[in-house]
Amino acid sequence: MQSDQDKWNLRHKNNPIPSEPLALLRQFITVAPRGKALDIACGMGRNSRFMRDCGFEVESIDISDFAITSLQNERNIYAHCADLDSFKILPQNYHIICNSYFLERRLFPLMCEGLKKGGILVFETFAKSEIESHNAFASDSSHLLHKNELLHAFLDLEILFYEETLIPRAKDSSLALVARLVGRAN
Repeated sequence: MQSDQDKWNLRHKNNPIPSEPLALLRQFITVAPRGKALDIACGMGRNSRFMRDCGFEVESIDISDFAITSLQNERNIYAHCADLDSFKILPQNYHIICNSYFLERRLFPLMCEGLKKGGILVFETFAKSEIESHNAFASDSSHLLHKNELLHAFLDLEILFYEETLIPRAKDSSLALVARLVGRAN
């Protein structure tokens, strides 16, 4: 059986990776106080580089050593290869946390605790939908959020933005349901 690291290494090597940061991150980056950022499941670093260019010192975490290697010599980006199934977020350490298309529910409370007062969480990933027959994770719904799950998971934060919306998939133009949230630590 292929390990998670091997699977993600292969995916990063063979699939075109978007270079533009999340639109939600671009929209809300100015709300976060400057300081330390955490990019969870950073992949090839599109969000890490953007946060760095906006004045943050970025800690980038991913299971793919191939992806992490691409970030090793970037100034103000500290890239670490780690399995996010067991990763621990330091409490009250970050001014912004970005979670892009990765779902590990165990991290939800740690994300809240990891934010400094006034810090921002930007979270975007796939959700379960009745029309999701083409979703790559459809056979394993543990990788999909349930209706309003993201909103309810982060009610300890001040919710600045939340939506669940259908977006076209790049591969085949089918639709996928995405949940997006921005919250601020009180």
